[in-house]
Amino acid sequence: MSKRIIYSLGEGDDRDAYVFEVEDLQYNMVVGNLMRDGVDLDDALERALAMLAAVVRLNEEDIEDDVLSAQSVAVATVWFLFNEAADEEDRVQGDVVLVEKDGDIYVAELIEPEIPDNT
Repeated sequence: MSKRIIYSLGEGDDRDAYVFEVEDLQYNMVVGNLMRDGVDLDDALERALAMLAAVVRLNEEDIEDDVLSAQSVAVATVWFLFNEAADEEDRVQGDVVLVEKDGDIYVAELIEPEIPDNT
């Protein structure tokens, strides 16, 4: 199962949202590194958000393997911090939506539409 981050440039932007994914194996490796003593989680989050914002602005042909690797680390970091490490009242369940507006990045939870039970 992959972990997803959906990055939106906010309302009024003519581009679609960007979807970033990381597979469980890479996710577990990143989380293992984040759980080490002395890791500044606030700094890790700041770097991860900056990385995703930069990738959104790159052309697809400019993305190299090292950028893809850093992107995977950023996705795993954001997903972990909002799904597992956050306080109960701030925790997101599942995909994380990042919305960029006026130079700031806001976090929202992806709300799946309810499917009526017609049984």
